[in-house]
Amino acid sequence: MPESILPPKSNTVFQLLFGDPRNIELLADFLKSVLDIPEDEYQDIVIVNPYLAREYPDGKLGIVDIRLTTSSGQIIHVEMQRCPFDAMRERIVFYNSNLIVGQIGESEDYGKMKRVISIIITDHGLISDSPFYHHRFTLFDHSADIQFTDLLEIHTLELTKIPETPDVYLWNWLRFLRAETLEEIDMVANASPAIMKATATVKKLSKDERARLIHEYEVKARRDERARLAYAIKEGIEKGKLETARAMFTEGDSLEKIARVTGISQETLKAELS
Repeated sequence: MPESILPPKSNTVFQLLFGDPRNIELLADFLKSVLDIPEDEYQDIVIVNPYLAREYPDGKLGIVDIRLTTSSGQIIHVEMQRCPFDAMRERIVFYNSNLIVGQIGESEDYGKMKRVISIIITDHGLISDSPFYHHRFTLFDHSADIQFTDLLEIHTLELTKIPETPDVYLWNWLRFLRAETLEEIDMVANASPAIMKATATVKKLSKDERARLIHEYEVKARRDERARLAYAIKEGIEKGKLETARAMFTEGDSLEKIARVTGISQETLKAELS
């Protein structure tokens, strides 16, 4: 049986790898594999929200974000999304827009706004109408081949769409993030010194009892959240059935017909409608 590891995409491991200023070279190497910006932009990266180890993770189940600035002041936002939810694309645009708006005050010039780049990594499908795992979205008129502005840029990386064979260097980082066993993580360990260091960090964390306990807490919290959601959905369905039953009963329909339509037993209907 393959030996398991703490998955790099988990909240704690992802933040320790990319949100810790001591691992800035890992973050820079990952960014270079995704973005097409000048090399000198990486010379003075500053993590705006550095990760501080906590005894237990916070309530953002399935969502981890890292924000940083480059040498010229560009803002890069990296987000790992473990779980899908409604209006996800709208949320991404909203967050990206807030990073733009938040740069200037009422009396400041629009020209002072710096470029904002979001990198969204998902452990599920996001761009359902495309087979590609990496997309770059900008404000661009394709018919005229003109870019409106480069102020906003969104990259999506879908771990579920990674091909089995490597195509570009980014593939190695994404296979690393998707890994759940020692065999999978070793497959890309030699791709670069940065990925080799990241692999060694994950192996070390996987043997750390405290790190494993925190990961198990994350897994339990996500499981409990799914259970609460399933219960809420079930309760909503049952409530809807009961409201339908009451409406039918008011219209004079028989208990037999109401039971057939709603799936509620006649015994339960008698107790609820009497």
